[in-house]
Amino acid sequence: MKFRIDRKQKRELKKFVATTRDKKEFRRGTAILMLTQKSRRRVKDVARELNVSVDSVIRWKRSYRKLGLDGLRARKLAGRPSRIKGKAKKRMMDLLKQDPRTFGFLKGRWVVRDIAKALNAEGIKIGTTYVHHMLKELNLSYKRPKLKVKSNDPNYYRKAKEVSNYKKVASALAKKGS
Repeated sequence: MKFRIDRKQKRELKKFVATTRDKKEFRRGTAILMLTQKSRRRVKDVARELNVSVDSVIRWKRSYRKLGLDGLRARKLAGRPSRIKGKAKKRMMDLLKQDPRTFGFLKGRWVVRDIAKALNAEGIKIGTTYVHHMLKELNLSYKRPKLKVKSNDPNYYRKAKEVSNYKKVASALAKKGS
């Protein structure tokens, strides 16, 4: 059976695919677009090209017919909600406003590993991966620190030596759990 959509639906679907940030939604929208193209690809070919099962493509097609774009959107994941999420987010926001050196860290900027250590020290059991997820949810960006000193500062060589010494012991400290 042919699968057709009108111009307006096609335009909305293309906009949906272009603006979504969820890879599952992107794949679902792309599959529907591929099925509606003039080349009229078969479900089996679309499934093979997107590396998904034929049943998934059929399910997406049915869902799109029935619900439109809402049928392609990702749903909230099932399962028990996290117990530490709210408490950890609130404490993380307070923590990020403070200087990491006050917590005994050597760097002047917060690092994901240090955030997790500070939260664990306060009794909030959390890993670095979860810290990444929470930072993403809070729309905060994180970068890996680069420990390099480039300056016309007269104390440049002393500072460079301190940085190189820190680089030597940093991995040992991380393994040790300090």
